[in-house]
Amino acid sequence: MDNKKLIGLDLDGVIIDHTPLKLKLAKKFGFELKSEETHSEIIKTIIDRPILEQIKWDLYHNPEFFKSSSLMPGARSGLLRLKKRNLPFILISRRSEPKEAIETMKHHGLWPKFFNENNAFFIAEPEDKNIKAHEMSVTHFVDDEIEVLKKLTDVKDKFLFDCFNNFRGIKDYIRVASWEELMNYFVN
Repeated sequence: MDNKKLIGLDLDGVIIDHTPLKLKLAKKFGFELKSEETHSEIIKTIIDRPILEQIKWDLYHNPEFFKSSSLMPGARSGLLRLKKRNLPFILISRRSEPKEAIETMKHHGLWPKFFNENNAFFIAEPEDKNIKAHEMSVTHFVDDEIEVLKKLTDVKDKFLFDCFNNFRGIKDYIRVASWEELMNYFVN
């Protein structure tokens, strides 16, 4: 894929917005959070691991919740713009059990319209994202977690999807706050 772009996308926090559900679940456990505190790198500093693991389990595995998630504003139109411009993209998600992720994408009309068995990959660890990205020759990757982007050593252009502007001082990655802003880098 010399001189060609292959865009890698994370699912949770980039395409799927769990903010309202995280707020609801945190409240169930007695935590009143602000939306910006639901970011995975921040919430773990507020909520103890056992409760946070239960919240994550509900988000990703409990049918009552995992189909109630919403799409990030502009995600569907952004994916459509990439597709119309024939800009190839793949999904690399740290959902090691893909069944519920696929169900969520089906629920939102993303599977198989945008993602399918050929361009969606589910892995367990952040390091595995780099392995898959390297294997697929990903040139650009969009993730909402700094810790994951640090592991993507084989990807040239890394985008930090920061919809709450939590990481304004970060200079190591191209920081975008929305899908509209992200699309400015790919489809002008």
